[in-house]
Amino acid sequence: MKAGEGGEPSLGELVALATRDVSLLVRQELDLAKAELTRTATAAAVGIACLAVAGGLGLCALIAVTIFLGELFTWAGVERFWSYLLTAGLYLAVAGVIALFGATRFRKLSPPERTIQTVRDDIAWLRRPTVAPGSVATTSAPAPTPVAGSGSAAAHPVPRSVPGQSAVPGGR
Repeated sequence: MKAGEGGEPSLGELVALATRDVSLLVRQELDLAKAELTRTATAAAVGIACLAVAGGLGLCALIAVTIFLGELFTWAGVERFWSYLLTAGLYLAVAGVIALFGATRFRKLSPPERTIQTVRDDIAWLRRPTVAPGSVATTSAPAPTPVAGSGSAAAHPVPRSVPGQSAVPGGR
């Protein structure tokens, strides 16, 4: 980066650097959100598949097993009307158990917590006042901390520069 008068970067250079860093940050946040939402969508798809399989199996077996059980209860001495009603009650109980299993899959879904936290950290970092070389900071806001298990490079990939040093690796 070129330095203006007195070794200070020009306003245009600072704006270009800030624009590049914000653009990089937004792209990386979107990538993180995509990864988390893909995981959530996969879990939702498993829940939907369980409900669809349960419904399909119940529909396919309903006719054959209904006739079998109705006739079995009739053979056991129950009137035909009551035997088919008892069979329908058994089906409702089994369908309820399968529906509860599918519903528990949906309850396990959660929002993309890592993305939300890193966006909050990034907003806090962006709101922190920039300190010019040689001046005294008026606030001492703590630097955002990376999310546990995410690695420091993945949590805050935007380079933080020290006054008088280049923010780009390699000194460009």
